[in-house]
Amino acid sequence: MNKFAGQQSNKIKYALIILIPIALSSFTHLWNPTGFPTIYIDEDHYMRRALQVMEGQGPQESSAIYDHPYDHPYFGQIFLASILKISNYNYQLNQVTETPESIEQLYTTPRILMGILAVIDTILVYKIGEVWLGRKVGFVAAILFAIMPLTWMLKMVLLDTILLPFVLSSILLAIHSGRAYKNKTNNDSLAFMWVILSGITLGLAIFTKIPIITFIPLIGYLIYKNNKSLKKLGIWLIPVFVIPLIWPAYMMYIGELENGINGILYQVERGERNFNGTITFIFLADPVLIILGICGGIALTLVKRDVTFLFWSVPYFSFIYFIGGIVKYFHFIELLPIMAISAGFIIVTASNKISLKNNKHYGNSISQTIILIVIVTGIGVFGLISTIMLISTNTNEVFFELSAFVSNYVTANSDVDESITLMGQHWIRSFSWIPMYVHDKTNFVKDVFPDRYLREPLKTDDVLMIVDSQLKHDIFDYSVQGEHLDEIRKIYHNSDRTGLFVDSPTRIYDTNQYPFINMKESRGLGLIEVRSNQASNQMAFALGSNESSYNTNSSLKTPKIDLPTVTNPNLKVEIVASGLSYPTTMAFVGNDDILVLEKMNGTIKRIVNGNLLQEPILDLNVANKIERGLLGMDVANQTLNNATGEKTYAYLFYTQALEDGNDECSGATVCDETTNPLGNRVYRYEWTGSELINPILILDIPVGPGADHNGGVVKVGPDGNIYILSGDGDSCWEEEFCTGTFEASVVNAESSNVPTGHPPDGRGGILRITPFGEPVLTGENKTTGLLADHSPLNKYFAYGVRNGFGLAFDPISNKLWDTENGPGYGDEINLVEPGFNSGWLRVQGWWPVENAQPLPPERGYFGSKMVTIPNNLETFADKGHYSSPEFAWNMSVGVTALEFLKNDTLGRQYQNDLFVADYNNDYLYNFNLIEDRTKLDLNGELSDKVANNNKELDALVFGKGFGVATDIREGPDGYLYVLSHIHGNLYRIIPN
Repeated sequence: MNKFAGQQSNKIKYALIILIPIALSSFTHLWNPTGFPTIYIDEDHYMRRALQVMEGQGPQESSAIYDHPYDHPYFGQIFLASILKISNYNYQLNQVTETPESIEQLYTTPRILMGILAVIDTILVYKIGEVWLGRKVGFVAAILFAIMPLTWMLKMVLLDTILLPFVLSSILLAIHSGRAYKNKTNNDSLAFMWVILSGITLGLAIFTKIPIITFIPLIGYLIYKNNKSLKKLGIWLIPVFVIPLIWPAYMMYIGELENGINGILYQVERGERNFNGTITFIFLADPVLIILGICGGIALTLVKRDVTFLFWSVPYFSFIYFIGGIVKYFHFIELLPIMAISAGFIIVTASNKISLKNNKHYGNSISQTIILIVIVTGIGVFGLISTIMLISTNTNEVFFELSAFVSNYVTANSDVDESITLMGQHWIRSFSWIPMYVHDKTNFVKDVFPDRYLREPLKTDDVLMIVDSQLKHDIFDYSVQGEHLDEIRKIYHNSDRTGLFVDSPTRIYDTNQYPFINMKESRGLGLIEVRSNQASNQMAFALGSNESSYNTNSSLKTPKIDLPTVTNPNLKVEIVASGLSYPTTMAFVGNDDILVLEKMNGTIKRIVNGNLLQEPILDLNVANKIERGLLGMDVANQTLNNATGEKTYAYLFYTQALEDGNDECSGATVCDETTNPLGNRVYRYEWTGSELINPILILDIPVGPGADHNGGVVKVGPDGNIYILSGDGDSCWEEEFCTGTFEASVVNAESSNVPTGHPPDGRGGILRITPFGEPVLTGENKTTGLLADHSPLNKYFAYGVRNGFGLAFDPISNKLWDTENGPGYGDEINLVEPGFNSGWLRVQGWWPVENAQPLPPERGYFGSKMVTIPNNLETFADKGHYSSPEFAWNMSVGVTALEFLKNDTLGRQYQNDLFVADYNNDYLYNFNLIEDRTKLDLNGELSDKVANNNKELDALVFGKGFGVATDIREGPDGYLYVLSHIHGNLYRIIPN
């Protein structure tokens, strides 16, 4: 009786012990399933494929849905479909529209199912550790597996999380087969059953993902080691190989074997192979588990002479390293169990050594169990707190909003026979499965990656573009060329914005600090612009105010945009006005009275006391393709005629056309000559207080044959003259980027430092003219310009400029500064002295312009050369003088506007500082100048005047999130005003 009671007591203790890691695992993997981590595109792939199986459309999707449907075997989607069916996953609720909440619900069930699998994994880790190395090791391993931060990956709907229980089951069954063999139960029949089941579960895991073949040596070793039988090993191998062979047999049966082979090769040859970066991320994300796991593995191998750790980790790790293909953090999920078990072993061993040492040297008999509990509790509390800090976040809120928006747009089309194409980066496939299977609305996905884009033509006329910052950069950076981009740019410029989203879930966390470094893979989508080439006027886009703007169709609503932020807690950003359409420039015509240019439609809007007036002050006919449009303006009070006295004059730079938007361009350098604009022109207007009147043409610059590099910035200098930045007029700087030959290109000009090129025509420099359009004459007799005595060269103040969007005068020295944009590298800030040669086409930034075109995502100059004194420059008879930039970005950031803040209204530390904006990072920078105002005050890593990466920019960042600032101005109130091209808002930075 006592023996029976003791057995029962031991069973209860055992149950309680195993319940601890189960409870912890249930909490960490089932709580807040859709909050963290972010939804990754692969999860949507497998959901799409699982729903296809659930709808009886076969186990393998067709190439009409996905370019490479045979990238993996199909057991994963069959299994996922099965457990979704068992869980009564109700994905067709017959609702007309989606909300962020309904989208979240569609992800909740599969994420919970993955959490349940993670709990099962925890149990299997416990059992493997217990049977292999003892109950204490199993318990510690299960605790670590349940609570350490890196196991958040197990919440994701991935093939790796689906197959992990099968791999662990195969390992456990292989170990158990040895126990049955040693017990000789039922003439070894039980051992054979464990062996066969082990083979089946591993075969199913390989049938899910091919790299799992690397577990054959481990489990085969365990089978033979524990059974001492080649016969059993052979029986085990049968299902291991036969089950995965179902996949090629199926492909042969349906005649798709060649596509299947191509799919496997596609996986091997894919890009984004940042192996070292992935390993570094995994280590920094959970250094405690990784260090303990590796130390435990070494101890197992060297001390216990047990090669299980090596057989588990080395083949799989080597496969990932040597075979090739894309490498992502979650590809190492299969190694988490052995890390936890090895860590458990080293902790148990260490606690035992400490106990023995303590007893030997001090005579204290502190039990090993107590020491073990103390160690595990310390590590466990640390790991659990770290994990809670991660899983309590919400990183998918904007993703669900964007998904609902796209789904509603696709399904709002009443014509069921008409389909829509979603166009964007590869991750936009995340949005295709909900309209397709939840709403039975066919849609196609057009990946903008060149090879995928050019594989076949567009299948529909209706295109919904989902534009992230990288795609936006490529659309507007015409040094990036390609047949696919010509068509993409044409669609972009012939579409309207219907939605705007800002997804930056980690912005309030320091992702360089533990444990939030785990969020580096959850940094969000950034600024997302949704555009339609079939949009009606009823579509709405998100405003940057406290309320969203909605149309009459509630399915097409979009969320509000978060306000930009500044780094100084004593300052804040507020909205002055919103509702502008692609604004480029602003000018103050009075206190709380601002004129704003709108690039695309040629209208000048007026903001009075924060109210945007509905009717434009002026509506001009502008060509608006690519970088053409209504581009620049400045206002000054001047006395140009003594008889009339002082007046307020406005100077406007725009690409003048006969009709709005009538220019036809299929690409940056390819425009229909019959639709060429009249020119890039500067007009002087009089401002009456309510109207712009009496336009007088004061400058006419040629335009074409391309539509980019127009510049367009206008500034009235302290001397009363007008300064105009004019781009070089074309992206053609190497033969492969030219529509025709380089010799025929407008860049082949003396003003671009080609001494044998065409004479200057007003492009590729900074021009200086009087308010009447005359050159500013210098010299003893005031008869010549800075560089020559003939037009238009006598109007050049500076030359060798590729393109730029910023001019500003230092309020102390009255010297001119500019920003200039390079071809993927070498964006610049320059001090522009009279006769300044910026160096283009020979040098950009500090680097030579050579035949080495950098492309995304690796933007930057990667050669070893740096240039301080370029060769072969055009000097215009020694009147032009080159000087290096005062600051340069190695990687292209798309630098835009700049402005000096004259007053101390934001704090004396900012008085007379230079503020600069960029496109790619959406940063607002703050630069100090040295005392003589000839250089920027740069220290530390920036003392070389070069930003080699974004990390080096941290000390300069003053604000972020302005939505591409195209103009920065100091207002009459002394505050800093920032104009947002994307948000359509005017912001003001003021004291908090």
